[in-house]
Amino acid sequence: MTLLITGARGGIGAGLLRRLHESGHRVRAASRTPEKLELPAGVSAVPLDLADPTTFAPALAGVTDVFLYAEPAGIEALLTAAIPAGVRRVVLLSSDSAALPDAERNALARHHLRVERALRATPLTATVLRPGGFATMARHWAESVRAGRPVEQAYPDARLDVIHPDDIVDVAELALTGDRLDGETISLGGPEVLSFRDQARILGRLLNRPIELREPTRERAAAHLSAHVPAPLAESVLDYWAGLPTEHHEAARSTERVTGRPGRPFRRWAAQNLDLFR
Repeated sequence: MTLLITGARGGIGAGLLRRLHESGHRVRAASRTPEKLELPAGVSAVPLDLADPTTFAPALAGVTDVFLYAEPAGIEALLTAAIPAGVRRVVLLSSDSAALPDAERNALARHHLRVERALRATPLTATVLRPGGFATMARHWAESVRAGRPVEQAYPDARLDVIHPDDIVDVAELALTGDRLDGETISLGGPEVLSFRDQARILGRLLNRPIELREPTRERAAAHLSAHVPAPLAESVLDYWAGLPTEHHEAARSTERVTGRPGRPFRRWAAQNLDLFR
């Protein structure tokens, strides 16, 4: 049994690959640029490019289970190739934006929905993970924090159940190595609901200095996000944040309900990555 981890350069993919390898599972890493991967000893890497169908068969050979990032370009062809290759299960990393009421009009939601629907249209067993806001979003603050400048953050009072990437890895590992989550679509969040201001306050306490958040104009925020994601997706992220509540509410999507272990708070992620901000 070989588990194929696509997007193995991504934070979730890389963490999942390491976890599975350490647990004794046979894993294979896939990336458009496998030569750039830093892999544990004994883990093989293969090229997999959704724009190049000739990479599909070699990457899928002997694979039973696939961890898949949501990339719609070429997804139907990849899933079609997976069936005769003997793949039986796909665990998809999607987004909770796919559950938005206006999902069809939101570029970020459509991006993920197209992959979800393509997967559901196949006979493959599917588990869909829909996390919300990642703790790693705070990485975008690092340059300003290191320089002692105020951090520009759109909708700073928006509250979300920020999720530690290792909590997502926990659920993905369960989905890939057992059948309890087969067929499920699972919304995932962290154990606490925090505004961006709350996150900055926690990070500031760990650094022993305050971090000031300033709210930029919508246009400036979109331009900043567009440096990290395509422009239509940047606008969708801003729409997503704009629709978040600003009043206090309790976390309801913690991974504890799936794994039986308490979710990791934002403070833990910040402490683990504090050198980014020093």
